[in-house]
Amino acid sequence: MPYLIVREMGNERCFALTDEEMSIGRSRQNPIQLETEQSSRKHCTVRRAGPGWRVVDERSSNGTFVNGLKVDEKDLTDGDLIAIGAATITYKLDEPSPAIAPRVAPDDATAAIPLQDRSVQILIQTIIGAAAAPSIDDFLRTAVDNLIEITQAGRGMLFVMEGGELRVRVARDDDRATLAEVAGISRSIPRQVFDSGKAIFLLDTAHEDEPVPTQSMEMYQLRTVMCAPLRVGEKRLGVLYVDSHAKSREYSAADLALFEGIAGYLALTIENIRAQQDRERREQERHVSLERENVMLRSALTKRQHLIGECPPMQAVYETLQKVAPTEATVLILGESGTGKEAIAHVIHELSPRGEKPFVVIDCAAIPENLLESELFGYEKGAFTGAAMTKPGKMELAQGGTLFLDEIAELTPGLQVKLLRALEQKVVTRVGGNAPIKIEARFVTATNRDLEELVKSGRFRQDLLFRLKVITVKLPPLRERGTDIPLLAEFLLAESNRVNGRSIKGFAEDAMKAIQAHPWEGNIRELKHRIEQAVILSDREILTSEELNLAGPAAPVGTLESARDQFEKTYIVRALAQNLGNVTQTARALGISRQHLQTLIKKYGISRLTDAGE
Repeated sequence: MPYLIVREMGNERCFALTDEEMSIGRSRQNPIQLETEQSSRKHCTVRRAGPGWRVVDERSSNGTFVNGLKVDEKDLTDGDLIAIGAATITYKLDEPSPAIAPRVAPDDATAAIPLQDRSVQILIQTIIGAAAAPSIDDFLRTAVDNLIEITQAGRGMLFVMEGGELRVRVARDDDRATLAEVAGISRSIPRQVFDSGKAIFLLDTAHEDEPVPTQSMEMYQLRTVMCAPLRVGEKRLGVLYVDSHAKSREYSAADLALFEGIAGYLALTIENIRAQQDRERREQERHVSLERENVMLRSALTKRQHLIGECPPMQAVYETLQKVAPTEATVLILGESGTGKEAIAHVIHELSPRGEKPFVVIDCAAIPENLLESELFGYEKGAFTGAAMTKPGKMELAQGGTLFLDEIAELTPGLQVKLLRALEQKVVTRVGGNAPIKIEARFVTATNRDLEELVKSGRFRQDLLFRLKVITVKLPPLRERGTDIPLLAEFLLAESNRVNGRSIKGFAEDAMKAIQAHPWEGNIRELKHRIEQAVILSDREILTSEELNLAGPAAPVGTLESARDQFEKTYIVRALAQNLGNVTQTARALGISRQHLQTLIKKYGISRLTDAGE
């Protein structure tokens, strides 16, 4: 009996020609249904013609080819090859043997990917476009447009869940235009798909035995609908939806699988873009001010609640702060970068009678030399090019409060003279001005450099140093704070959880040991950044030393003899494995006698793989 062998998308099927004619195409009403995009709904027919069979093209869009030639109709002979898009159909006269019975390719992973297929090309463009899209909305519009083209739908929509309701985020038509209004759509289908988490495709089945799936399809005269959830793991973001009134396209289970895969990719992309936007937002918030960088050193305005730690060096700092804060004395804060010098300046200000007045900060190292003078003392209109209006300096802005000069060692000799005069006379003169302006502010300064050595080298004025260090507060580096380090780590973890909306419970034992052993050259600032990074990136409830990017404490050093024995045992095991357990060959490879190797095997309790060759 004649039969047809259909090969398509890595699959092979066999159809016996038992009826007078058998139609071939994409529609489910064809006895031989194809998946290829180039196939029309009813592409061609194979019908009996006298003693033989003939293939007849049914006015298909892309044509029917027999043995490479396009035909309207042709009598078939044994072995003729009918080509319809990516599908091939072989006409055979003999009975099909078991070897060519209907089957699925044993390994779909080995099937060639149809890269020239238009739908595959569009899908690849969509995936590549995710990285280049300027915004999430631009990407989603392009993705929905491409999906409409792949599915040959009339329109497509992307719904997102907001406030307990599915809201339309993107609505596009087949002309790649935004739909101003979304009408004639079943709201029950997207909700059903979102709630169930399962993709569906619905067809106008009026000419088939199945009932019409929904009243909405009848009401809106929809011929086809396909809908899939947007989800990442168990998290559901919304749904992806396409529909059509046209009769030129019917969806299949294969279409739905591709559609569901695209929906999954879009969901993952949306989630990744959202996560990136959240990270950028948090990064901006972290750089709003230096105050947040040391938030753990500021709390209530009472005594030692401002700072964390009870080690002896910090106890000395507390005692000094309690004595100096209520006074008007000028304070010089010394300490390495990241030890919290600005936080100490805040404490001095907040515990002083000036606590409700301005606290003004100026970083002497961050402002160019030619601008620093006008920043400190202000300038008059027209004092220099660009001075379009009068601007008060930071010293004036600190009236009644505290002026904190960070990195004071970076002042030029000329500015050192002017600052000394301002400290002694309590007056300043704006750049380009003549009138002295009385200032009433407390001065607190800080540096991580050795001012005494700078004085000796002539780079810092000794009289200014005497004026600045009426009271000196020296902050210990983090590595010298001993038991304070775990307290600070726990405090910073709690703060990072609160700021980033996480719930990390604590540190693993190896992490805490690594924290205590680390030299912390960046001090508290480095500890804070490492913990915050780990909190953001970790998927665990307990942070490890690896997530903190810290090496764990070194293992105890054993004796030289134990290290040699371990190496010798490992070396012998590898040599035996390479020689398949043959002792004689292994001894020869190691350059020792067979008896010596037997002794070592017994000493280290090594099991041989085989006794071959003995």
